[in-house]
Amino acid sequence: MVIATVRRVARVMEGGSLILGAICLFYMVCVVGVNVLARIIFDATDTAVNLMIPGAIEQVSYLLGIVALAGLTASMAHGMIAVDFLVARLPSLGQALVARFWFIGMVALALVLTWLFYEDMLATYARGEDTQDLRLPMFLIYGLYAAQSLALAIVALREVLTSHGEHGEMT
Repeated sequence: MVIATVRRVARVMEGGSLILGAICLFYMVCVVGVNVLARIIFDATDTAVNLMIPGAIEQVSYLLGIVALAGLTASMAHGMIAVDFLVARLPSLGQALVARFWFIGMVALALVLTWLFYEDMLATYARGEDTQDLRLPMFLIYGLYAAQSLALAIVALREVLTSHGEHGEMT
C-alpha cells in the first residue's frame, strides 16, 4: 500500500517535472534566440536599435536550476546511469543493492536540498528580496527549487523501494 502510494505520487511528480522542465527549457531557448538576433540588430545599427530582452541573463540563469532539477527528477524513471564494468558483472541482487544504495544517497541529497531551499525561501520572503534586474521575488524562485528538490526526493524514494538494478543505458 505504501509502495503503491509512493509510485502514484512519484509518477505525478515525474510528469509535473517533465512539463515544468520542458516549459522552462523552451522559454530559455526562445529568450536566448531572440537575444542573439537582437544583438545582431543592435550591432548592425551601431546601437541605435535595442530589441534585447531586459534581464535575459537573469531569467535564463534562474530557470537553469529549475531545468536541471526537473531533468534529474524526470530521468529517474529509467534507472541510474552506470558507467562501470563492476556493477554490470554483479548478479541481479548485487545490482539491485548497488542501485538502492545509490538512490538512498539521492533521497538524502534531495532532502537536504529541499530543506536548504525552503530555508532560503523563508529568509528571502522575510527580507523581501527581489532579483537584481527584473525585481521578481526571490522566494518564488527558491520555492520552485524546493518543490523540484522534493519531487526528486519522492521519485528517488520510489526507486529505493522498487529498483531492481536496471541501468538507463541498458534499457
